[in-house]
Amino acid sequence: MQLLLLESISRILRKADFDFVMLTETKSRCFDLVARKKDELYLIKVLYNVDSLKPDVADELKKLANLLKAVPLVVGEKFKTDFLERGVVYTRYGVPVVSVATFYDYVVEKIPIFIYSAPGGYYVKLDGEKIREARERLGMSIGEVSKCLGVSRRTIKKYEEGIDTNLETAVKMEELFGIEVIKSLDFKSFVNYEFKAAEEEEIKDRTLVKLKEIGLDVYPVKQAPFDAISDAAGNTIITGVREVRELRRRVILIGEISRVTEKIAAYITEKQPKLDIKSVVFILKDELDCVNSAKDFVYLIEEKSKGSLC
Repeated sequence: MQLLLLESISRILRKADFDFVMLTETKSRCFDLVARKKDELYLIKVLYNVDSLKPDVADELKKLANLLKAVPLVVGEKFKTDFLERGVVYTRYGVPVVSVATFYDYVVEKIPIFIYSAPGGYYVKLDGEKIREARERLGMSIGEVSKCLGVSRRTIKKYEEGIDTNLETAVKMEELFGIEVIKSLDFKSFVNYEFKAAEEEEIKDRTLVKLKEIGLDVYPVKQAPFDAISDAAGNTIITGVREVRELRRRVILIGEISRVTEKIAAYITEKQPKLDIKSVVFILKDELDCVNSAKDFVYLIEEKSKGSLC
């Protein structure tokens, strides 16, 4: 079922002209696809039942999305025993969740989403300024509107300030004013991007410790095909350091992620591997001994990417 969903979402992304890479061959990953179209960049986790999303996976997905300036998104079909409703945004551990059908409508058909699910039912975001203008145009007082809607005057004032409301009240409001007052939703507004600052991260790998010592902000990751996201003088670097048996396959995948996210990719190794993958810069651990600052590290990457250093 997981593979079928991944294939469905891949077809949707192709139909919507997204550039993307799929991580089907890696294990223990907090995202399954990276997709970009112009300024839209998504890290997508695919789960048939989104109830299986764990807090640590959600946290790492949000952290990576923040560092890569992407939107984290979970696409699935069910939550526990219920199917996800079409045209509704759900959330789990601070990550927006939608059904495959909703995802198709949003990226292919360009159908905006207006409804989100929260404890107590379905809710919408209101355009407070339009509500106030419509009330004044009709010559209605706040008290009159409150009686028509069956809510307090204070609540009407809150609506005009843009507070959210349930779907039933919003429909009544649109019928009363004769205009649309519901705002479309942005996935980003549902994400809580909070995570530990770089200095609070527990870094055990010696190479990553070295990068931190020369002035990089280093954010280690556990559930991705790379080992860290590093920031060197404002440059975001997708960083690999682990010596693995399937190095070629791992480096190719990192290179593809680098291409789609439009970020630098660097892999730090003991010896120069016999790989010709231009999207990833290989740096020898011995070369780090000559690097004294984050700017020097960026310069080293730039020079090696030009092929001027061996």
